[in-house]
Amino acid sequence: MNMKNIRILLLAAAAVAAGGCAKNETPANGEGYGTLRIDCRTDALITTRAQIAVTPVPTAGELALTISGTDYFQTWESLAAFNDAGETLPAGTYTATLSYGDPKAEGVGKPYYYGTKNIEIVARQSVEETIPVQIANAQVLVTATEAFLNYFHDATFTVTTSAGNRFTFTPGAETADEAVFVEAGSKLTLTGTAKLQSQTGTAFDRNYTFPEQTLEQAVARTRHTFLFDAQNSGSASVTINLYDEYLDERTFDIELNDNAEEETNA
Repeated sequence: MNMKNIRILLLAAAAVAAGGCAKNETPANGEGYGTLRIDCRTDALITTRAQIAVTPVPTAGELALTISGTDYFQTWESLAAFNDAGETLPAGTYTATLSYGDPKAEGVGKPYYYGTKNIEIVARQSVEETIPVQIANAQVLVTATEAFLNYFHDATFTVTTSAGNRFTFTPGAETADEAVFVEAGSKLTLTGTAKLQSQTGTAFDRNYTFPEQTLEQAVARTRHTFLFDAQNSGSASVTINLYDEYLDERTFDIELNDNAEEETNA
C-alpha cells in the first residue's frame, strides 16, 4: 500500500515588546482628594519564529478608561480625555482599566487590548501610574510548505471557533492569507480539502479530505499557526507545539490508491 506522509505543525508563541502612550498633567487637589495622571505601556507585537507587528496599535486617545472603587465607578472614552480633564478622586483604593476593541470580536484586524492596575489615591498628593496594556485575544493562521504544495493542489482549510465563526485559508494562493484574531479561550476546529495527485504524479485529479484537527483553547497574546508539510513515508502526523515544554503529535495515514481514502465528489 502506497501512502504519503503529511506533517502538520502548529506553532504559537507569546507576544512581546512595546509601544507607548502619552500622559498629561493634572492640577492640584483639595482637602481629602488626590490627583491622578495615567500613562500606558502597550505591547503590540506577537512573536512566532520572528516578531510579527500587530495592527492597529491604539493611542492614548483610543484606549477607553474605567476607574472603579468603593462607591465609585466612572468611565472615560479615552485615556487622553481623562488626563486632559484634570480629574481629582477621593482618597482610597481604585482599580483602573484600559481597553481597546471587543474581546469577542473575531476576524482580520480585530485586536483586543487590555490592561488593569490597582491604584492608591492619597489626599493632597499627586499620583502617577503606568498601566501595561497587552494583546488579550489570540490569532490563528494556516500555511503550508513548498513540499506540501508540490503534492497537493487547490488546498482549502477552514478554522471554526467556539462562537461559530468560520475563516477560510488557501495556502499557496497568489495573495497570502492574513492571520485572524479570535477570542482567547476559544476552541479552534480545523477542516480542509485538497486535490491529490494521481499515482503517476502527472495530474491533481482526486479530492482528499484531511482529518479534523482541534485546539482546545486559543491562548491570549499568541499566534497559532497550522503548518502543513509533506513527507515521503507511510503515515502522516500533526504536531501541536504551543510552548517549548508542550508537544502533542498526532498521526494519520494518507493512501495513494485511486479508490482509497479519497472523496469522489468534484
